[in-house]
This record gives sequence, C-alpha cells and structure tokens, in this order.
Amino acid sequence: MTPRLAGFLLGGLALGWSVLAAPPDALPAALPDSMQPDSVQPATQDRPLAIPALPLGEALTRFGQQTGLQILYSPDLVSGRRSRALAGRMAPAAALAELLSGTGLSFDLRDGMATIGRPQETADVLPPLTVEGRPLQSGRAASLASPDQSVGRTETPVEDLPQGLSIVTRADLDRRDVQDINSALAYSAGVRPIDYPGGQGAIDVYVRGFRQSSEAVLLDGLRSGYNPYGLEYEPFGVERVEVLKGPASAIYGAMPPGGAIALTSKRPTDQPLHQLQLQGGSHDRRQVTADLGDRIDAGGSLRYRLTALSRRSGTQVDHTPDDRLYVAPALFWSAGEGTEITLLASLLDFRKMGAEQSFPVSGTVLDNPYGRLDSSLFLGYPGLSSYRSRTLSAGYEVRHALTGDWTLRHSLRHSRSRVAYRWSWSDSGALEANRYYRFGLQDRPKTSSTLLADTNLQGAATTGPLRHSLLAGTDHARYRVHETRRNGTVADPIDVFAPVYGGPYAWDAALLNDLTDRIRQTGLYLQDEIAAGGWRLTLGGRLDWSRTDVRGLLSDSVPVETTQLDRAFTKRIGLAYRFDNGLTPYAGYSTSFQPTSGSDAQGRPFSPSRGAQIETGLRYRPEGVDALFTASLFRAVQSNLTTADPDHPGYLTQTGETRSRGVELEARTAIGETADLTAAYTHTDARVTRDTAAPGGTDKTGHRVASVPRHAASLWLRQRFEDGPADGLTAGIGMRYVGATYNAANSVRVPGYTLVDVSLGYELDRLGPSLDGVGLTLTATNLFDRRYFSPGFYEDSVFVGNRRAVLATLSYRW
Repeated sequence: MTPRLAGFLLGGLALGWSVLAAPPDALPAALPDSMQPDSVQPATQDRPLAIPALPLGEALTRFGQQTGLQILYSPDLVSGRRSRALAGRMAPAAALAELLSGTGLSFDLRDGMATIGRPQETADVLPPLTVEGRPLQSGRAASLASPDQSVGRTETPVEDLPQGLSIVTRADLDRRDVQDINSALAYSAGVRPIDYPGGQGAIDVYVRGFRQSSEAVLLDGLRSGYNPYGLEYEPFGVERVEVLKGPASAIYGAMPPGGAIALTSKRPTDQPLHQLQLQGGSHDRRQVTADLGDRIDAGGSLRYRLTALSRRSGTQVDHTPDDRLYVAPALFWSAGEGTEITLLASLLDFRKMGAEQSFPVSGTVLDNPYGRLDSSLFLGYPGLSSYRSRTLSAGYEVRHALTGDWTLRHSLRHSRSRVAYRWSWSDSGALEANRYYRFGLQDRPKTSSTLLADTNLQGAATTGPLRHSLLAGTDHARYRVHETRRNGTVADPIDVFAPVYGGPYAWDAALLNDLTDRIRQTGLYLQDEIAAGGWRLTLGGRLDWSRTDVRGLLSDSVPVETTQLDRAFTKRIGLAYRFDNGLTPYAGYSTSFQPTSGSDAQGRPFSPSRGAQIETGLRYRPEGVDALFTASLFRAVQSNLTTADPDHPGYLTQTGETRSRGVELEARTAIGETADLTAAYTHTDARVTRDTAAPGGTDKTGHRVASVPRHAASLWLRQRFEDGPADGLTAGIGMRYVGATYNAANSVRVPGYTLVDVSLGYELDRLGPSLDGVGLTLTATNLFDRRYFSPGFYEDSVFVGNRRAVLATLSYRW
C-alpha cells in the first residue's frame, strides 16, 4: 500500500471514529434544512439546492436528499435522460420543474411525495411504482431510488449500509462483455473469483477470505438453491450483481460468513426495448441473443420481457464444449388498488466438460524435466467425461400497498434440475514419473427440486424525532435431491506431454451410494432502520430452524437414515452518520451460521459453524460529482469448523477456526461528461487460527487460507468520444492484479499475476442513417495471453487460468 493510500484510509477512518465517539453536545445543535422532517419543511418553502447536471436518476436522488421529499418513479422512464443543473434557493415544485425541463416528463407533488411520469400519467394519482423491478419502500425514501441500492430485503441507500457493498450494473456487464458471474465480480474489492476454464458451473468465489457456497447466492431476493452441480447463472439474463460483504444471515439465514451474492433478473420494461445480437470469436464461438420488452396495453398495466440466448462454442480445453440455451420470459401486471404482480420463469440448458482439470503443480507452477503442460490439455476421457444440466424455474412476486406507508410483499419460486455428470477425477493431481496422469471415473446423475418462498411486511413509523423503516417477515425453503454414484476405472494413465485417449475402462458393478437428501429451512426476521437527523441506526435479528434428512444406501449396501435438526439466532447492528459534505462514516457488527452435516466419534450431530464480523468504514459521495468512494476495515472469524480428531483417527471434531481481516478501497466516479473510472484495492490476511491434525497429518494452525491473496487490485477506465473522427467510439481498458496464493498446506506457492482486458465499441449510425441502432463491440480478456494459475482441489494441483479470448458482437436495437 502506498503512503498516500494509507494516509487517505487512516485519515478517513480517524474522522469516522471521531464522529461516532463524539458526545451529543459536540454535534450541530440544529440540522441543516435538507435534514429537517417534512412536517417542518412544507413543499412551498424555498430551500437551498445544489445539483449539477447528472443522469436523471442520480439528480432525482440528490433532489430527494436535499428537500426531504419522497420521489417515486420507474427506472425505465429516467434511463438515458439527463437533468439540468440547479443552484440557489427555490421552492421544491419550481426546482423539480426545472430539473425535468426538456425530459418530456412531468410530476405530481402532494403530501410530501413527488411522483414522476409522463404527462398523461401524472394527471391522475399514480399507484406506487417499482425501482428496477423491485418494490420501492415507502417512507422518506428519495435516496432509495438511487441506482446503487443495496442488496437486502429493503432498498436501503448505500450510504446507510453498515457493511461493505460492491455493485456490478448491467452497463458494467455489457461494457466488459461478461460471460460468467465469476468474471462479473473480477473488478470488485474483497472478491476473489476462481477461474475454471471449460467447466465453470456454480459461482466459485472467495469473499473476504471465505469460500462462498451455493447457499450464499441469491436470485431475485430468494436463495438460488442448494444443488451446486445444477446451478448456473446466465449473465445475459441478469440486470445487476451485488455483493454484501460480511455475515448476512440476519437477513437471509444460513450462509458462509463471507457475505451474500445477489443477482437481479431482467424485468419487464415500460419503454420499448428490442435488441438482437450476433457474436463470434475465440474457440469457434457462435452466439445469438434477443432482449425484448414493452408495454402490452396502452396504459402500461401489462408489460413483458423476453430474454433468450443460444450458443455453440468450444473452449481453450480440448474436447470441451460450452453450449447453452437460455430462455427467460417475464410478465408484469398492475392489478389495481395498489397490487402489482410479476411472473418470472427461465430455462437453462448447458453442456460442458466432465473432467476435473486438476493440473499437477509439476509442469505448471513448478519445473518439469519434460517441459510445461499445455493449457489445452484435457484430463479426462473424450466422449465419456461430460457435464449436462437442465434447470426449469418459475415463480412470482406480489406487492400490495396497504394503508399508510405499509406494503406487503410475497415471492415464490419453484425449480427443477436434472444433471447428467460423468466425472473424471484424480486422487491427488500428481504425476507418475513426471509425465503420467492417472484418473478415475464417476457417474453421478442427480435430480433435484427446490421450493422457496418469502413474505414480509415493510413500513415507516415515527416516534418523536426518530423515523423508523421497519421490516418483518418469514421465509421457507424445501429442497429434495436424489443422487447415485458409481465409480469406474481407466486402465491406462494419460501421458500429459503426448496424450492418447480411448483406452479400456470399466464401471463398478455396485453403486457407491444411492441417497436422497431433504432440507427444510424456516426463518423469522425483524429489522428496524432508524433515522434521526444525520444518524442512521440499523438493528436486525433472525431466528432459523433447519432440518436435514438423509435416506438411502452407502457402499456395500449399508443403509443410511439420519436426521439433523439445527436452530440458530443471528443479529446485525450498525451505525452511520451522514455529513452534509457527503462523508458517511459507519461501523457494524453482524453474525452468521451454516449447518454442518455429519457427527463426531460419539455419534453427536455437528453444530452449525458460526461467523462474526466487526467492520468500520467511510463512504464519500462528493457534491457535484457523480462518484462514490468507500474505505473499510474488517475482522471476521468463522468458528466451529470441523477438523481431524487426534484422539479418534478417522473422525472429525469441531475445534477449527479461521480468521480474516483486511482493508478494502473502492471507487466509482465519472470523469467529466464522457469518461468513468472503477478502481479497487484489497488487502486480506486470512489464516487458520485453530486446527488439529490426525496422527501423521499436518496441523494448519497459522497457515494462510488457500487461494486467498494478500493483495489484489483492479482498475477499469472507459472513455466515450462524441466529437471529431472518433465520434461514436467507446474505448475501455482494465487491469487486474492478484497476488501470490498458497495451497491449504502452504507447501506450494502459486505466483501472482496481472491481466489486461480491453473493449472497443462503435455506433455504426455515424456512418449513415441506414445503420441507425446498429453497434459493433470488440472485447479481449487477458489481452497479452498471460499464463496464470490458482490452487486446485488437491495439495499438488492447480487450476489453469483463462487464456486470451477475443469476442466480436454485432447488435441491432430498434
């Protein structure tokens, strides 16, 4: 870390702590006008305003913050529009008229609420609207309509959030032409994606030093599921990706302490949206996509969205396809009387490889007398090793406005998945005689079904000087999976320097296992976000019940019948203070839990693992600049982890513990009118703080956590040209640095690396009106084709990183 960077961080945190520690009489005796309650500031009273020319959504957010008015609008209305600048004292109605001047929009202002719409809409009182497809919370919520809403069951402004948050917008995904969710998170502070060429299935990332399982992934506010082999997420169907860093169990229940990764699906639009794309590039890639949306009726009470993708492609790994079909229809219905219903469905069918691809360290990060391994090497059995999954999902979201500021929401999703997985795997990934790789086979078909539901009540209340944003709800999940496993053997190993495939193989006569798992989880949660002047206090708690039943047969036809019951209470508390100059220091404490299957030597079921984090930080949103800067310090601990039982060989005990602490810096800022910058830096010290070893094993106490670098940094700069011969051109360049990492035993060091990504886009209508709506984009990831690795499944194995990939996309929008 540079001295300047360290000085910025320490100075900001010192300022934050000084405010948090200040006695009440050290704070301003009177609040500024923009912080006074609405009852003190009538809509006709002149107020000082300072709002630069900004994208309209951001300008409305600033307007709401400075006037105390609640602003309601649909994001589809403000998309692509910019506001005029405002400066001086003026009445809110006159100021809002000036702000919307030239946009073609009007407003209805009454009872402390401004509703933005088209002239024919605001002539009548509009029903409550939604923000980016999610219901807008009632109450003093101008800033909740900000494009940087936080992950969670409420649209809390990012400034008020007592935890770290990274957001990847649809524009970010498009600019970098992101092909998987791991890549979407590659420029986010505190997030370490694991590249897995040719076989990326479920999201595989470390957040703040903790590996996030499928339970940590949310889709449209509901847990995405429990089946990691059947879970895949198509980034083309995603509107935004958010990472809430640190324990999130007080909101969502059981999950690892790293945090929650939330995806939001594309929603029906209020404006015509018609886009087709053709894409081709590296590895014989051929892809076509369609994104269509519009009103169905003239009034907009019925809207639709259809997102579709079809791809045939190879990968950098031999004998490995990357084929998929994705179709996602959505329908929005404003049923009247404050009721809105959104139907969401999807089909995802993909085909990948079934090889584990655990490359040996010899010939990759370590020298091999025969040379180095080719990154295209396939470590499986062509035509036999395969991975095919099909998932169908359907659900709905209902929002109903009750009396006053209260809103009832209910969402439900049911999904079914069928996986055909013939897996090629290795005992250790090590080579025999420095060139022979021996692997086995396993046939493991799996079917699963998942039912998820959530119901909550949200509203606003006032008690004296305190304004409360209340949330109370319950969610329930049911999951059933049936899986069989049968092992197989391959007679001959692969010569990794001259591979010959197709030797004899045989499947075992008996199944390795035949098991059915059932999981039921229920949670009750309550949260109160309290505002008083510039202070924001968040209090939350949740009680969870979990039941896991396992029935079936193990090897040798040994019957299995177990039931595990878990119960856990988790909590969250945070405090933030908003200064008028845009600085917001914050501090928070949160906890998590995650059920642990199995039992100890005495047959006692394992208790859930526990996580706890304390975090303090500073956010800065400068006036007059479209920017947000964040600095945070955190310390998180996960305890009750299973380790080897030294007194009972072959059994586990719950004495393990991992601690992670670090610094995160993140910035998103516009540079002038035509450029923007995203930058992040992370320092993470993640270590095993308590461990035990079986006789002859290794005690990992003090070891660095596998795959987590001490230092990581990223930067993405985009420039749009609007004048001269380059008019219509957009150029972006990004750099990603990941420091050195280690395997779990800390016996193998994997070198760090720096990658460069670039993007070029051109609007072809500059060449003539006949090309109106046509655009061409060219992207390259790992531009200089840098070879890099990350620790693999085994102590002596690594995963090969993604080599250079170039994609060209021709799009037509009308």
